[in-house]
Amino acid sequence: MTKHSIEIDFSENIEINHPKCIHGPTLLFHSSTSKFFACSACRDRQECDIFIPYEKRHEKKSKKIIEQHEKEYEKFKEYIQIVQKNRKKFNKQRDIHYCYTCSTLFSENEQSDHIDHKYTESLNRQQLRQPCQYILQPLENKRSNAQFFFSQTFIDYLINEIILKNSWDSIICIGCPTIFENLQCFNLKKKIHSYLLDYDIRFCSFYSSKQMLIYNMFNGHIFSNKKYFQEKFLSIIKNCLIIIDPPFGGFHRALSYSIGKLFQSYEINRNLILFNPYFLEKWIIDAFPNLKMLDYKIEYTSISSLNLCRGKKGSPVRMFTDICPSKFPPLDDINYKYCFECNRYTLLTNQHCFQCQLCTSKDGLPYKHCLLCQRCVKAERIHCNTCNVCHLPNQCMNKTNKRKHSLSDNRKKRRKK
Repeated sequence: MTKHSIEIDFSENIEINHPKCIHGPTLLFHSSTSKFFACSACRDRQECDIFIPYEKRHEKKSKKIIEQHEKEYEKFKEYIQIVQKNRKKFNKQRDIHYCYTCSTLFSENEQSDHIDHKYTESLNRQQLRQPCQYILQPLENKRSNAQFFFSQTFIDYLINEIILKNSWDSIICIGCPTIFENLQCFNLKKKIHSYLLDYDIRFCSFYSSKQMLIYNMFNGHIFSNKKYFQEKFLSIIKNCLIIIDPPFGGFHRALSYSIGKLFQSYEINRNLILFNPYFLEKWIIDAFPNLKMLDYKIEYTSISSLNLCRGKKGSPVRMFTDICPSKFPPLDDINYKYCFECNRYTLLTNQHCFQCQLCTSKDGLPYKHCLLCQRCVKAERIHCNTCNVCHLPNQCMNKTNKRKHSLSDNRKKRRKK
């Protein structure tokens, strides 16, 4: 299943009409040949195997599968309540530990219950207020809930240069726990309400429902008690900045749907900053037409799974935002320059193209303008009159297609034998 070949149907009320799995209501996917319910969060059925063909949803076998996943969903909600209830008893206690095996806090007199587990030393209040910095490690499951924690340098930039210099009265962090915990701990010069929405249940041990909720950003489903968030938080804010750091392979149209769903009953002015790799720009703009990609390389803490896609170009992650680009000062004074034509900062290597009227490089490497293609292309590509596009030398599309067809024919012959 690829996100590029499959569309999502949002015509029904997913909270009422869609089967649920441990990640909340499923989404209704459809292609040219099929229509089915599947998990909104997991891109691989090895992670969450719910799959209900739409035309067979009322059959006995499908009902049995739906019932099984509904039970898992209810168990997960009950577990969230247990963790949240457990957190309350540690509000005024000392000698608190965090168990990595159980993903929960425990006191000194409960240590015997965790004797064979991996857990922390006694934690102080500062450590409990900043779990990402002192206690937790990012989740590294690439398929469904991979996490990358932002570098402290970038967090300081975002808070000091963007958040504090604008007029938002509230910040909603969706999948951005490091930014949220810094907002909680920063000695801010003005009152800014902040709230965390995240699917990582580990944060329930550190934050109450007045600070965070368990939330799936791809179906807009809230798992824990949302009364405070809806009646106290959303009802008082007027100008909100939403900061989202979604998994790189998520469905952007589902994400757009979820944000609309979150604010559908409230009149709130809002801006958006979304983090994703530059090579997903096409699908991001398709789902969020008002967003523009900034030319800043966003650094995270050192994680092997992110380093795999860095290469010589550095971090592939960029900011996509509906905020005017001119309001973003450079990340540093060494690697960026001001483009007067674009009225924004860009990488030093990103040259302005007067034909395209843009600084056109996406990855930080030089681009050049092709008059025949009427657009900028990577510098190492040349125009091919046979293919009528620019590509790498000796990489003709016609030759590639012939080779693919030849390989396909050979496979068919082998099967017949």
